[in-house]
Amino acid sequence: MKNYHLTFSLAICVLLLTLIMGCGDFYDEGDETAKHRFEKMTSQEKALYNSVQEVWGQRDLKTIREAVSRRETRPAENSLAFEDIAAVIKTNNIASLKLDSGWETSTKNKHILARWDRVDEGWYRQLLLSIGERDIVKQELIPEEEVIKEEKKEESEPDTYGDRPWVAPQIEEIKINIKDIIPESKYDEIYYEIKYCDEAIVMYHQMIDERLLTWQDYESLIRISIKCKATKIGEKLTEWKN
Repeated sequence: MKNYHLTFSLAICVLLLTLIMGCGDFYDEGDETAKHRFEKMTSQEKALYNSVQEVWGQRDLKTIREAVSRRETRPAENSLAFEDIAAVIKTNNIASLKLDSGWETSTKNKHILARWDRVDEGWYRQLLLSIGERDIVKQELIPEEEVIKEEKKEESEPDTYGDRPWVAPQIEEIKINIKDIIPESKYDEIYYEIKYCDEAIVMYHQMIDERLLTWQDYESLIRISIKCKATKIGEKLTEWKN
């Protein structure tokens, strides 16, 4: 019996030790190693990196972190982001950030917009010019025309309605015309408008999970963003008054 309790206690200790040692090991190379790599990035580089990783995940960006780790010091904040590893960024953008053929169209477009050449097109063009690349070919968004079917709730109806025969409820079709979809240039504008508004961000994700954004979606997101800003200003005024 003593041996049983001893064996059980040792097993628990080993399990706890394993959990403790493995805690936080989110990055392929380990969180602590990744942390040191991020310390060699400028603020702009971290912002660009986070925009890509948020959609693509950390695994496809490991080569970027490895390239950064070879820096002797962190670049100056006013320098061109990732200028010293421009070729690595280009290769990662083309070779690593590949779409999965099994993804839905909306998911594919979401990933296209989160590539290096889309998170900040002006910066990416300048980056490639620094290594003599002038011809930049980016993948266009995949167009789609969706038909959303909304079935009316069936209710118990009589055989006649007044002096007219009762007609069973029909399925309504709402067609989204390709002309109603906003151009890709508007996505950057939306990003800067809503990035500090949690309510708008949640609404954005719900929209793109179903379809590409329409002009009506765009106006809704802008209204929510303005409301967020108004609320934050109101909070600041209240704090100042107190």
